[in-house]
Amino acid sequence: MSDNDNASTAAPKAGLGARRVAYGFRILALAAFVIFTNDGFLSRVMLLHDQGRLVTLVGFVGMWALSLVALAIAAFQCNVWVRCFWAIVIALTAAAGFAYRHASGSELGIFDALSLWNARHEAARAAAFYASDLRWFILISLCGFVALVVPPVPAAAKIKVWLTRLMWVPAVPIVAIAGIILFKEGGGSEVLPTQFAPLSVAGVAISKAVTNPTPGHRAVTLAWRGPFSAAAAGNASPRAARAMPIRHVIMLIDESVRGDYIDWTPGNPYTPVLASLKSQIVNFGPASSGGNCSHYSNAILRFGASRDSLGRTVLTNPTIWQYAKKAGFKTVYIDAQAAFNRNPGKLQNFMTAEETRDIDSFNALDENIAAPVLDDKLLDIVLKALKSDKPVFVYANKNGAHFPYDNGYPPSASVFHPTMTEAGRDTMATRVNSFRNVVKWSVDRFFKRLFDEAVLKDTVIIYTSDHGQNFNPKRLSHCTVEDPDPREGLVPLFVITDNDELRARFTAAAEASRGHASHFSIVPTVLQLMGYSRDAVDKIYGESLLEKNTRPAAFTSGDIFGLFSSKVRWHPLDLNRNYLERVKPQAAPSGVSMRMPQPGLAAVR
Repeated sequence: MSDNDNASTAAPKAGLGARRVAYGFRILALAAFVIFTNDGFLSRVMLLHDQGRLVTLVGFVGMWALSLVALAIAAFQCNVWVRCFWAIVIALTAAAGFAYRHASGSELGIFDALSLWNARHEAARAAAFYASDLRWFILISLCGFVALVVPPVPAAAKIKVWLTRLMWVPAVPIVAIAGIILFKEGGGSEVLPTQFAPLSVAGVAISKAVTNPTPGHRAVTLAWRGPFSAAAAGNASPRAARAMPIRHVIMLIDESVRGDYIDWTPGNPYTPVLASLKSQIVNFGPASSGGNCSHYSNAILRFGASRDSLGRTVLTNPTIWQYAKKAGFKTVYIDAQAAFNRNPGKLQNFMTAEETRDIDSFNALDENIAAPVLDDKLLDIVLKALKSDKPVFVYANKNGAHFPYDNGYPPSASVFHPTMTEAGRDTMATRVNSFRNVVKWSVDRFFKRLFDEAVLKDTVIIYTSDHGQNFNPKRLSHCTVEDPDPREGLVPLFVITDNDELRARFTAAAEASRGHASHFSIVPTVLQLMGYSRDAVDKIYGESLLEKNTRPAAFTSGDIFGLFSSKVRWHPLDLNRNYLERVKPQAAPSGVSMRMPQPGLAAVR
């Protein structure tokens, strides 16, 4: 064989090798694009397996498989214009989903997309607000486009024919995910590929918004009567109402704290401080939350949803901030969960830029604050507000018992053992131990500081949690839509005030309403305290915490906005039943120091 023959044989082999290397790099680039822009696949698979939801697991994995096949078909299209089209669509979709998750700490859901659509006129302000996240959007868009559009593509004629026939297959997962969202009434898109899911979510949201538009929150129509006072409650005379005004109204909304895990027995090892302060607190007992998920419960409270008018009216009600501003209160919002989710300054729980216009002081805690210190920083802001000689309304989202529980308290404050961290296992017993520890730290210790340092003159503090917790490792801890455990809606509810006459009224109402306390009584209470007429408030929002309530306790799950169905999912809750798990936490052995470090020490940094 001549040298020329050897060269002619080697050249095709070298070309084939180079092409294989190029294919390898192309596939690696696509894999990196998918892996970097998606999160939680394995966790979701393990969760569905542990819960025994095998049909859902098969559907979830199948949806991922379909999406990956569709992605490959889009990336290897031979026609450069078809390839560019899908590259633009998929890259922008993935970038939008990734940037939203980076900004909010959660995936883009149907109600988030709807909020964004309704606030599209705020696009310029939003772009400035989320400038750092826009950089991620641009970067992911460019990288995704390059990974999808650059050669090589198949050269074989038969493969080219089939790829051309399948050019619209990438639209299949988009349509399929949209169908799942509609079937699940807004859910079902969680942890599905970011390359397709955000576009499906946006498409469904826009279709709902266009066919059933929401005008936004309407103005306050209730007449303000003047500052509230216990002595003149229900009295039409402004002069009498100014005799003993309530100047400061504080709503403390904790995170994931179950009502029956606050123990009021004197000397108990779980929440001994609160038990010792029992005479200064009006306890309404375990209560029913509005929803079993953070964003729904907070929306119910901020948007003034009444039990009889859930649905579209929730999206049009005046916000609690609008009522406070009309009554002459300075409005303060504190978010201690933004730092925990590493998204300081970002809006959560269906809050939009439009809503923030009525918030005078917006406080999203810094991401560098350690989780065990977050509620102390929140309390610092509350204490400052209480020193004001002018009316102030505060709505504060505590970090509380946010899962994972062991992150919410310093290791030196671990009293009950073994915790989830110590055992390295997720069982009901370890969950309860960890939960007991975080409640002792972030709730019991919190209120000791509050009573030690706060000036409570002319003040009412209403405390509750957004939802409860289910400690069964085989089930979701909360946010279950279908057939949720009653514990998911079981929350604490109590009131603190230095006004003896007002405390007496709260106490009488608490006794008369035992077993019927509910989130839905909080907003009418706040409106009365701000100075709005009891009769007018009752007519729209129902019974307050100042009145007897005999309605059966119940909480909602899933869509409360009526976007997919007029049916509200109500779940009864027997507040007289003992829901405590039969798990006895093990306290530390005698002689072991239980001294809890003060906030800010190195132990909690």
